[in-house]
Amino acid sequence: MKSDVVIVGGGISGLSLAFYAARAGYKTTLLEKNERVGGSFNSHQCSTGKDAFWLEMGAHTCYNSYQNLLDIIEACSMKEDIIPRAKVPFVLLRDKELKSVFSSLNIVEALRSIPNMFSLKKDGLSVREYYSKIVGENNYNNTLSHFFNAVPSQPTDDFPADMMFKSRPKRKEVLKNYTFTNGLGSVAKAIARSKGINVFTGQEVTGIEKADGGYVIKTEAGMTCTASTLALAAPPQESSRLLQSIEADIARHLGMIGSAFVDSVGVMVRKEDIALKPVAAIISPDDIFFSAVSRDTVPHEQYRGFAFHFRPGENEESKIRRITEVLGVGMDKIAHRHDVINTVPSLRVGHRDWLEKIDSMLKGRNLLLTGNYFGGMAIEDCVSRSLSECGRIRKA
Repeated sequence: MKSDVVIVGGGISGLSLAFYAARAGYKTTLLEKNERVGGSFNSHQCSTGKDAFWLEMGAHTCYNSYQNLLDIIEACSMKEDIIPRAKVPFVLLRDKELKSVFSSLNIVEALRSIPNMFSLKKDGLSVREYYSKIVGENNYNNTLSHFFNAVPSQPTDDFPADMMFKSRPKRKEVLKNYTFTNGLGSVAKAIARSKGINVFTGQEVTGIEKADGGYVIKTEAGMTCTASTLALAAPPQESSRLLQSIEADIARHLGMIGSAFVDSVGVMVRKEDIALKPVAAIISPDDIFFSAVSRDTVPHEQYRGFAFHFRPGENEESKIRRITEVLGVGMDKIAHRHDVINTVPSLRVGHRDWLEKIDSMLKGRNLLLTGNYFGGMAIEDCVSRSLSECGRIRKA
């Protein structure tokens, strides 16, 4: 199959790049190794006998500051599917009790430290270095750090502070935070259906070669694609492996980005079988899971759902025991279960220097790189990187 652009990876980064490339008039092919597109931007669907129940297993929320994503949502006629998230609390699990974030803070320490936010700059500082000065050392260690760790499901002390949370312009006519009638995964499906994008799932790429100024891409399933432009929207270690034989310098630079594996277990429980009050998420400090994110933000008539994001290496028995303990139910009350492992980058201070170098290495090449390890891990960061990379094709 011959295309103008072949994209390897069908998460939100690859999908948004495919959207932009197709809109620019390029014949675009997207190859995804799994049977469904979306990656961590994919809502797991399960039948309840009455209507479908979805549960987010990776990304959980969109915001009105995601302007590039909103442009795609509107182009895909998805704006009418936007729905609000119910206002339920994020809570800490301590000593077998759920506690509010506010009650876990030392207010005196916080008030003493907050003025630092007006003079302290995030640039060049780690998450720990910056936020421990904003809320106080003890507040950071005892409370805030655990919420930060829950975002990418890994320790974030050494993450760049300026890439953890960003201030962006907001679209006031859109809900501040929202999801969709059928979950975030419905957006991934809508993008994949866009005109001009040929999507092939179940196609794990095993080799890439250069030929006639372009690329030949081969998959384990026996598919061969040729394209004048290659785009990689896979985790950095995977992209590094694929480029090793054709772009060794870029492959080495990509290999500098660390990665973490997030072992997630989603469970569905009948409402009458669980006494736990509605929550947005449960964060349990120093536990075997980083967070248990709830579907309570979009109430369902019959069921409740929870996605437990575990630390890597936990055995099956430990995970199940902890899930039933936290929810206060027996295994016989788990109506449905779904497991998934996602890969997320481990960013460090100095990442912007890494980014500046990779972008200089890409200049003049018909190779595009996108993902959640460039400008940040938020959905909007992924989409913005894809928009920028598509711009490089058009300039060429």
